[in-house]
Amino acid sequence: MADTAKPAAHPAVPQYKETVDAGYRASNRVWIRVWIYIVSGHGFVGFLFLLFYVGRHGH
Repeated sequence: MADTAKPAAHPAVPQYKETVDAGYRASNRVWIRVWIYIVSGHGFVGFLFLLFYVGRHGH
């Protein structure tokens, strides 16, 4: 039971070219998405607040 075979070598890690804009466009898209989520979240909470306000003051 003295089988000491070497383990298989890992495949080489691919080398990618650097991006021209260094990820600026991807980062920009993330910030646009964050602002959309913030604005839509505030709009939804405002709508809920309006529903509770109208329900509380309704006759």
